[in-house]
Amino acid sequence: MSDVPFQPTGISPSAEQLAIQLRRTRLLLVEANAGAAKTTTLALRIAQALQRGAQPETVLALTTTAPAVAALKVRLAGIGVPRAVVQQLRIQTFEAFSLAVLAVAQGEAARVITAHEQARPYVVRAIERAQSLPDERHPDELMTDAQPRDLVEGLLKSFDVIKGRMLVEHLDPEQRMTPALADELGFGYLTMRAWACYEFARKGGHPDRPEFRFHGDGAYDLARALLSGEIDAGDDALRQGLTLICVDEMHDVNRAAFTVLKAVLAANPRAAFVGVGDRDQVIHAQTGAEAGFMHEHFRAEIGPPEVLPLTRSHRFSPQLARHVGALAGKPYAADEALQTLIRLESCETPRLAAAFIARQAQAHHQQQAHASLRVLLRHAAQSVLIEHELLRLGVPYDTVGFAPYLERPETLLVRGLYAIACQDDTGFETPAQRAALLDALLLFSGARVDSIELRNLDSAEAQRVAVGEAAASADTTRAFVDAHVLRSAHPAARRQLEAAMSVLRTRHAGAFEASFLNALDPLALASRVFVRQDDAAQVLDNITQLHRVAVAEEAGVDGAFRMFAAMDAARRRLRSHDRVALSSIEAAKGLEFDHVIVPHLSRGEFGDSSTETRNLLYVAMTRARRQLTLSFDPQRPSRFLRDAALID
Repeated sequence: MSDVPFQPTGISPSAEQLAIQLRRTRLLLVEANAGAAKTTTLALRIAQALQRGAQPETVLALTTTAPAVAALKVRLAGIGVPRAVVQQLRIQTFEAFSLAVLAVAQGEAARVITAHEQARPYVVRAIERAQSLPDERHPDELMTDAQPRDLVEGLLKSFDVIKGRMLVEHLDPEQRMTPALADELGFGYLTMRAWACYEFARKGGHPDRPEFRFHGDGAYDLARALLSGEIDAGDDALRQGLTLICVDEMHDVNRAAFTVLKAVLAANPRAAFVGVGDRDQVIHAQTGAEAGFMHEHFRAEIGPPEVLPLTRSHRFSPQLARHVGALAGKPYAADEALQTLIRLESCETPRLAAAFIARQAQAHHQQQAHASLRVLLRHAAQSVLIEHELLRLGVPYDTVGFAPYLERPETLLVRGLYAIACQDDTGFETPAQRAALLDALLLFSGARVDSIELRNLDSAEAQRVAVGEAAASADTTRAFVDAHVLRSAHPAARRQLEAAMSVLRTRHAGAFEASFLNALDPLALASRVFVRQDDAAQVLDNITQLHRVAVAEEAGVDGAFRMFAAMDAARRRLRSHDRVALSSIEAAKGLEFDHVIVPHLSRGEFGDSSTETRNLLYVAMTRARRQLTLSFDPQRPSRFLRDAALID
């Protein structure tokens, strides 16, 4: 085995990085600041293992999110690891790894569902079962004035915490749940009883092969199987002959993932381990993530690791390091040779902020150098005004972490209502465009396709076939809306849709401005569709922003909707080449960009003052290399700007 350092392309490793790259030790934890190139350093450690003779298939790298998986692959290719070798490396999320292990250990893969709406009927049945069990000792504790479907969002959020923290696994299996015990666990009695009934339903009456798995269930089910002894470290599904096990973004590991990690280490005792993380980047606390799993829990349950630091930013300047250090409350260092311009921009309104960002993007796109500009947003609805201004200036752009606003179902709903009400098919000339319109109408109306010819198909396939046939022409689309969508819609949804179309038929700008949102009532419409209230609120925000754009154009109702159609067509013609993008902060984690703009840093716009929101801003600010621009209303700046010593 060679101890000659792997020579990366494009970078010169620092002394800290080189120490991590070359260290031979069983257990190694890397305490890193944001911008200290932790993912690149992990890539260097993997490349060193390959140079020493490790086969690619014996290297396992785990992380908590798909973007982090992609980021590590990009870093490996960027430092000179051949792309063919990168593809052979096993780089996975904990969830994907766990699902694969379970499929091998249990002989088959369970059905995976991805949408909260797919999980909703199981949660509703769980509530109803919990409230009707004949041997229930505390029935009064289960009574509530809310309808079961109104409890689904809150329960699924609670279930994420229960799974991630594995709260009930330490209890005696014979111990009965009581109100006092539920309170001790931090949840209401109804939540804990509904959880038990939900798990019973999810398993479909078979403890080994669940009927389905939802987000987080893979890691949770594998962790439970490990704790129960159903799967142990000697199982072939875990003994994979690994030589190196890595974890990136280890600060976002929860108890379920940590349990899986412990088993993998035990099953592969000859493998070295390297985990890297930054305790100030925990943004998944809602699923039980905590930095302790790379600190005290690791020492107590796995063993004492060697700890090496990554303290110096290789991304941004000492000035920016001081500000993010103040925000995080810890010392920070940076290479003195790095320069990052920090610009504070006063934008009293979201429209002024959007115009400013669009001008910045236009100037950036006209530069000769292939530099990257990312606008990092707290909420997807904040992109509407920005995208509109970008399209007005003809600036190509991408979106990451959310769909372009003209493709969102709620936007297609509003545009489709105008098209149907006013018999104006502009923007819906192709079958694909009309199919997207019908999908949006079916979603928000609550209507279901009911056809004798399609009853041998499942509901999703039946809708796909019916929509495809109905989208063949504008006439068949309108007929389908009248005969199926409106006729079989939820009664309240039908009233809202018809009221909104009545406003649109007037083609009167004043009526549209004053009455359209009240007639449609987007929040009520979306609340019947989406499990999570956050999703319903996003629909309201998106439609509200769309309405404001249409009114501000002062082109009349017809002019506004034809403008949307023209902009949609223009957007499809533009090619961004990844120069300019609007992104959620979560999707930017682990990445870096030449110029980062974080708008709406004003009270009531960026978010609350929670630790998780603070961590999101910390992540956003530390993505910048050459320039960081922060915009806010000077009359109501976010408290985080003061905490970061950016304003007095």
